Amino acid sequence: MKNLDIKQLKCLTCKKEFNSEAKTKPFCSQRCSYIDLNSWLGEKYSIQANEEDYEKDI
Repeated sequence: MKNLDIKQLKCLTCKKEFNSEAKTKPFCSQRCSYIDLNSWLGEKYSIQANEEDYEKDI
């Protein structure tokens, strides 16, 4: 019997709603996950770090 309480999530890329049990979450499709990956690789996204963070890793 299928669970009737399956949540709907919004894709991080296209904002389309999709089933929370999808294998591609947090994206609605593999295409949206590739779009997000390309944004990271193209340096459209970045994470700020400061000098203290770097020194902690050494």
